[in-house]
Amino acid sequence: MHKTYQHNNVSDADQTLNSILDIITEGVWDWDCNSQKVTRSPGWYRMLGYPVDAFREDVFTWENIIHADDYANVMQQFENYISGKINKYEVRYRCKKFDGSYLWVTDRGLIVSRNSDGSAARMIGAHQNIHNKILAQTELIEKNKLLHAGTLSLEKIIAEKTDELEKKNQELERKIIEVESISNTDTLTKIANRNFFETELTKEINRADRYRHDLTLVMFDLDKFKKINDKFGHQVGDDILCKISELVSNNIRDVDILARWGGDEFVIIFPELSKEQAHNTCEKLLSIISESKPANDISITCSFGVAQYQNKESIQALFKRVDKQLYISKEQGRNQVCS
Repeated sequence: MHKTYQHNNVSDADQTLNSILDIITEGVWDWDCNSQKVTRSPGWYRMLGYPVDAFREDVFTWENIIHADDYANVMQQFENYISGKINKYEVRYRCKKFDGSYLWVTDRGLIVSRNSDGSAARMIGAHQNIHNKILAQTELIEKNKLLHAGTLSLEKIIAEKTDELEKKNQELERKIIEVESISNTDTLTKIANRNFFETELTKEINRADRYRHDLTLVMFDLDKFKKINDKFGHQVGDDILCKISELVSNNIRDVDILARWGGDEFVIIFPELSKEQAHNTCEKLLSIISESKPANDISITCSFGVAQYQNKESIQALFKRVDKQLYISKEQGRNQVCS
């Protein structure tokens, strides 16, 4: 490696490095694979139009801004590189900007240190803005098509077509968002439905395997809910389900995923939380729920089952374990957390 600088102490080296990262326009990132911390340069945020340090320092913020159509390819390239199947990580894709539009980038990365077992310990890389290049290539292709067709007034036609396409894309994006929202939301409680939950659980399991971080699944239901429905009516029962959903949603993290599994059963995905941490969170939820009176001054309690994902475990096996913990919770008297 060519050495451009020779510093006398760490402080001088840090000052040089931070000054460079502050002025370059491309986005530099540094991933500590063991702690899962991702450090991003100010240029990375400026390139995408976000306030500097607007994101949490983790891999989720990166994955969440990748265009849906590019996501699978990016993850495949990334996994192939960190697992040693390919010796170079370089991929082009679109990143979501602060204003909601997308920017084409080339992402390059290099593993600079490994753990004793050969797994990646640290990886650094950079996002290069290639948006104008992609647009120029696209425009050139369109012009060539028009030339071959013997069309005149190229610039005017391209401008009209581009504007028309942009409007159609915007309308399509709006409709896609509306359809996805409807198809992924439980109609009663307005939280995630079972279909969305199953999709997200698969994604989170892949992340847990990829980054080697904890992942815990929780299932809970309302104690003796049938008796409440029978005594007060289904409308009151529905109101209670909605209030409990809102209560739990307001007392978990943004990255956690709450969904209605069916009836009065709910599930929560806790990314990056161990079984012990998730258990403690559920104890707090248990207390909050039992102290609330969600409808008609009716006291409600819940029973929780907690199970931590084990590496390469099937979803069926994970659900079997969490369901068993919920069963134990109810057998031991309800209104408790079992893990």
